[in-house]
Amino acid sequence: MARGGWSMPLDGFIQEVEGQLSKQGAEMVLYALQQLIIHSPVDEGAYRGSHFLTIDDVDNEKVPHYGPDESMREAERILAANPSPFKLVTIQTNIPYGERIEDGWSGQAPYGVYSIAYNNTRERYGR
Repeated sequence: MARGGWSMPLDGFIQEVEGQLSKQGAEMVLYALQQLIIHSPVDEGAYRGSHFLTIDDVDNEKVPHYGPDESMREAERILAANPSPFKLVTIQTNIPYGERIEDGWSGQAPYGVYSIAYNNTRERYGR
């Protein structure tokens, strides 16, 4: 068995790994949100700005009316305020016609929006 030691205490190593996981998780979440925004059909823009995220919770009441840039900034703020890599992030919309859009109701999004964002995110990050 080799003698020696760790170059850093294990708690420091754990913090470094958690920081990397948190950064990668935030990158994936923001990419998925960006995909939702990009693939959202636009009439008046309400649907495009209605996507939001929650941490370890689901909010069935909130219907934000952000623009795409504000949606991304709000998501970045929420992720920065919750840096733990071990959290459940939910991206959702509560706009009343959101399910119809996902079912192909819009000619601009015949294959839905969330399904496209999911597939693109999965393709980019694997599994």
